[in-house]
Amino acid sequence: MVSHSILKNDIESQLRLAEDVARCLAEASINGTDVLIRTPISFPSGRMVGVQLLGGPALFTITDSGATMREAEMLGASDICRREARKVAEEYDLRFNEWELFEADAPPDRLVGAAVIVANAAALTMIRTSDRFAERFDLRRREALATRLQRIFGEKKVRENVEVTGAAKRWNFDAQVTLPSGRDGLFSIVIPKPVSVIFAYSKMDDVSRTDDPPFLGAVLEGKFTPDDKALLKRAARRVFDASDSDDVFRLAA
Repeated sequence: MVSHSILKNDIESQLRLAEDVARCLAEASINGTDVLIRTPISFPSGRMVGVQLLGGPALFTITDSGATMREAEMLGASDICRREARKVAEEYDLRFNEWELFEADAPPDRLVGAAVIVANAAALTMIRTSDRFAERFDLRRREALATRLQRIFGEKKVRENVEVTGAAKRWNFDAQVTLPSGRDGLFSIVIPKPVSVIFAYSKMDDVSRTDDPPFLGAVLEGKFTPDDKALLKRAARRVFDASDSDDVFRLAA
């Protein structure tokens, strides 16, 4: 804590500024007959979480008005969101009616806390939904790559999602192929995000340091910077683009 002996407090100025900051962080508005509260909590998309105030004057309902589900629908993940919302509602002691997360029967002295709980629950639901959706997308990518490699090299020559021992540790690769030469080939999908590039480089570099390394192929999905491509080429035997023709992939043989 900053010592009071160093900084002299101007309580009145601090209070005025604090009130200004608080007003910027949260804001209430009326839209027709709806009373809406914008909170400082945000969804993964960056949109601020808003809640709606219903009922009164003795008991109130605080609801996200389906904002979480609308976020999920834009992502194409409404089915995942419903599952996650049910879990979060149970964790936070809230209710979920398959569209809205809400707190019912909140007295006036609990409205601030209830609004924060509902907003946090909405944000957490979307964080988990985004994570599960990414996992589903990764699975679809892996399945699509395996299907393509099976078409190129033969169904019995391809294994999906394999674990391989490198020089230092074990790693998962999206596909393993027994190439026409008899040599094993390992393929890893890479997307243009730093964590994906670094992870792909690390595991391919480690496996390349074994006594009898397999063919290592990085399959790029998206647009990569020249530096990222150069890094991957240091570890991979060949860097493919997902849009490459089947004949290009056959060069792995």
